[in-house]
Amino acid sequence: MRYIYILFLLLAVSSCQIFESDSKDYTLEELEILYGEIQELSESKSCTNSSEWKFVALGSKPCGGPWEYIAYSSSIDEAKFLEKVKTYNKLQAEDNEKNERFSDCMYVSPPSTVVCEGGKPVFQYD
Repeated sequence: MRYIYILFLLLAVSSCQIFESDSKDYTLEELEILYGEIQELSESKSCTNSSEWKFVALGSKPCGGPWEYIAYSSSIDEAKFLEKVKTYNKLQAEDNEKNERFSDCMYVSPPSTVVCEGGKPVFQYD
């Protein structure tokens, strides 16, 4: 009887680990898809007039702060784009905490401005 109890306990614990693993993969998959959508929107317009371009912090380092900055044209659906960025940042922060992720703690400086070079936005730093 004792062995049956131990076997049942081991099966219960191992099944919980399987479900946790699936949950992690789903979050990472969702983050990858959302990141792709953000990139696609960011690159959907050619950069011809730098005054029409802005940037926003993207990602959430476990240590704090963003992973990077991304440029976007003010001629896209700005509200939709910024909502996707906000969702991405929130999901990544939740994933960092849930899965105890770690990273470097280097500060990522925001650009001072965006200029157009060859039809693409390029960050400039002071």
